[in-house]
Amino acid sequence: MKRLNFLVFFLLAGLICLGSALPAAAQETMNNDEVITLTKAGLNPTLIVGKIKSSKTNFDLSTDSLIKLKQAGVSDDVVAAMLEAKSGKPVSAAVSSTSTGAAPVGATGDPNDPMSKHNYGIYLYEEKDGVKKMTPVKANVSAQNRTGGMFTSSLTYGIGKVKIKTNLPGRNADLQLQTTTPTFYFYLDVTSGGLNTASGIPSDPKEFALVRFNQRSDNREVTIGKANAFGAKGGLSDEYVVEFKAEDLGNGIFRVTPAVDLKKGEYGFYLLNSGNSNTSAGVGSKFFDFGVNMTP
Repeated sequence: MKRLNFLVFFLLAGLICLGSALPAAAQETMNNDEVITLTKAGLNPTLIVGKIKSSKTNFDLSTDSLIKLKQAGVSDDVVAAMLEAKSGKPVSAAVSSTSTGAAPVGATGDPNDPMSKHNYGIYLYEEKDGVKKMTPVKANVSAQNRTGGMFTSSLTYGIGKVKIKTNLPGRNADLQLQTTTPTFYFYLDVTSGGLNTASGIPSDPKEFALVRFNQRSDNREVTIGKANAFGAKGGLSDEYVVEFKAEDLGNGIFRVTPAVDLKKGEYGFYLLNSGNSNTSAGVGSKFFDFGVNMTP
């Protein structure tokens, strides 16, 4: 009887061990698609991180895959957990997973990785021999304007158009490019849903116009208004505007490229709601300016 009891005990113990081992053996391998599925299902990022840490994983964390994760709304904390699972080394997320806009002043992460959080602004992206480089495009503000065509208008009894032009000091921008197909990254504040005031941070690249300046001896200018005896028209002249494409990468990050190769000349992203109409047209207009030194 004692021998029978021992055999029963041994068999039960073996079944218990086998039962506990089966889930581990049959455990699924967690991948990018599952992370995206859990995110779109509305699961809290903390729970997704917990599942990553307790699961067998096989993540694709190439640059294109990271962009797809961002576009799917996967939080930085979850991406950091994926990187940690892939490398086996601790990774700290740049910002809180609850953040929905670009990072505020003091952002951390790789400053040359376009998918890392950056301070609000416009950055030029370059890659040479596998080395990435991000360069801030600094803002330049118009301090004066100019009215042209008044003499012609007077000779034609007001039929000829008078042009109002705003300009930037200097014939060339400080930032000069050696490519006709530059790539820019815009880090904007999407948290307001576009309800920014003129003094706020833009939320969409559509709040900018890419312009090509007319170069003069000591400044660069664009026409922002026309008038004659029959009426007036405000806004940028079409001949100065260059079309661009903007790709929303999520979390306030936009990849912006010109729609056509740029010709040699001076350019700038014009913040359309900048400027102070109470002083003089165009004064205070903000341009993120750069030059192109190569001809397509």
